Amino acid sequence: MKSVAKAEPVQAGSHDGIGWRQFPKFEEVLSSNEPAALLAKVEKTCRQLNEVLQAGSDADKARARQAMTAYGRSLDLLRLLTEMRDKSAAQS
Repeated sequence: MKSVAKAEPVQAGSHDGIGWRQFPKFEEVLSSNEPAALLAKVEKTCRQLNEVLQAGSDADKARARQAMTAYGRSLDLLRLLTEMRDKSAAQS
């Protein structure tokens, strides 16, 4: 069995390590078997960003491209984390 080290309490303002941090939204999404609500919001936002890419100013188009890239990377991260969660659950 793999042992898990507990993170030591970190003083306010200290940036040593990340073990003390909590990510409730990620935990909520990853605890769901199908994050449909999140994916629906992402799809809606990406459609809006696509509209900006079609008709926005050059500055707005650049920002929309960056946002689309960020959403794509976030979805890739979600997929990887979901696969790791499922693999871990299968090994238990």
